[in-house]
Amino acid sequence: MKERFVEYCDGDRIEVDVLEGYHFKEGTVNDGYVIEDDLGNQLLRIPSGYTADGLYIRGFWVSRYKISVDDEGNPHSIAGKYPFVGINFFDAMKKAKKMNSDLITKEEYNRICMWLVQTGAATFEEVFIKGNNDIGNYSNPFVLEKTGSNPKWMRNRLDCFWGGAYIWTTEKSELYDHHRIIRGGHNSYFTIGEKHPPVFRTWADPEKDSPNITFRTVIRDPKD
Repeated sequence: MKERFVEYCDGDRIEVDVLEGYHFKEGTVNDGYVIEDDLGNQLLRIPSGYTADGLYIRGFWVSRYKISVDDEGNPHSIAGKYPFVGINFFDAMKKAKKMNSDLITKEEYNRICMWLVQTGAATFEEVFIKGNNDIGNYSNPFVLEKTGSNPKWMRNRLDCFWGGAYIWTTEKSELYDHHRIIRGGHNSYFTIGEKHPPVFRTWADPEKDSPNITFRTVIRDPKD
């Protein structure tokens, strides 16, 4: 029998099946419901709800950790590994497909931001206005730490959403159609001491590798 849990949105009761091949690991819908497969890959539930601009987003699963790769090049969402950087957008998409998942969209990323505020895991200022040293790796954008290495950087069991490397999204730049938007809290290159919040966005050439860009993956609920 499939494992199942319940989430609520606008008073509606939504029954959700745990993904095939995964089992419940820890947490609740309100503070981070985590599932794990036999290889130790962990996904985190982002429940159905709204973004800051009022857009309704169906629930989905996001990699708990920024993606790492093993010696054979297989991608994983596990603790104790360095995020895989130096990967362009198209190769990141290929890695995501190997995990039967996709790269995160603009709307999904924005939903995570609002969910963290709604559940009290972080303040609106910490997510939307400016970063916070206490909850993110803002030491240096090119100095990575292993996933899950600092409990202070874990909010609602989502690891390192502040600081560290940017992540690729599927969103196209409104200025340069060929470019893609990268997201994430990060040190500013232009203002000393300024720390961008997770909602921060900028663009990058999707064909170029970068030492400060990595990715997360998502798995969406099947449509009714």
